[in-house]
Amino acid sequence: TSIILVENCDLNEKITVAKEACYVGGSEAGLKPNDEVTAKDLLYGMLLPSGNDCAMAIAYHIGGNIPNFASLMNQKAKELELESTSFDNPHGLDSENHYTTAYEMAQIARYAKSYDSIKDAVSTIQTDVIFGDRTVNLRNTNSLLRTYPYATGMKTGFTNGANRCLVASASKDNLNLIAVVLGSDTSKIRFDDAKTILEDTFNNYKSYDLSPFLNVYIDIPIIKGISKNYVRTYSDKRIEALTEEEYSKIYVSQNFIQKIEAPMYKGAYLGTYTVSIDDEVLYSKDFYLEENILKKTPIDYFKDALKNMFNTLEPI
Repeated sequence: TSIILVENCDLNEKITVAKEACYVGGSEAGLKPNDEVTAKDLLYGMLLPSGNDCAMAIAYHIGGNIPNFASLMNQKAKELELESTSFDNPHGLDSENHYTTAYEMAQIARYAKSYDSIKDAVSTIQTDVIFGDRTVNLRNTNSLLRTYPYATGMKTGFTNGANRCLVASASKDNLNLIAVVLGSDTSKIRFDDAKTILEDTFNNYKSYDLSPFLNVYIDIPIIKGISKNYVRTYSDKRIEALTEEEYSKIYVSQNFIQKIEAPMYKGAYLGTYTVSIDDEVLYSKDFYLEENILKKTPIDYFKDALKNMFNTLEPI
């Protein structure tokens, strides 16, 4: 819901709270019907105290109704290639068609972190916002922000069906992590488990620059083509969190066609370059021809013969 908000609204935009958004149940931030609230204050009201009323106000403002807003959420999930996620409402209260997985929640969180406004909100311990004619103090329900020095966010959650959940983020030594804990019996368990996951990762992983493995050199012979050969280099700076053992096991595989028989046209598949550890693919890229390779004509062969003849002449 935060993602849909920041992608569709100016954060200084004033939003009038719909009557239907109030008293939705679960945790609320304290909105009243017809309150005028900035989009930013609704964002904070949703992410700090888990204000379901703020989520509903956003949904009615952007989607007009809940089904339309849920459709926008599912469209975004599709864009993010989330295959095990479905949204039915903006606040996450239990619904048969509202579900996700720990892994896909981490993907959503990582995408959300790309927006500074969301990143700033989830790392805020407490703040004051203006709801209509009153000032409301919001306090973040994520206790890791107060107890774990590397914590940077992100969001707690609870329903009877999901139990106690947490998306936790932390940063240490230029390594940024997201841990997801779902279905805990108590709040203490979810915070302890998230901290354990984060600490174990910080202690055993570090950031490695994979760009040396991404320098690709391709030399494919061209048969009967105007060009002598086809050469392409590629470099993409990429950082991965790996153990030292994993880094030592990185291997590169190239699977390219053996030759280009002219004519071959722009967009033709040339092959795939893959960087892996055992069976886990860290990086994979398909390569395609970026120019037309035309077949030589008799005139081209004649020109080549003349060129070769003059190139082999020695000065007197």
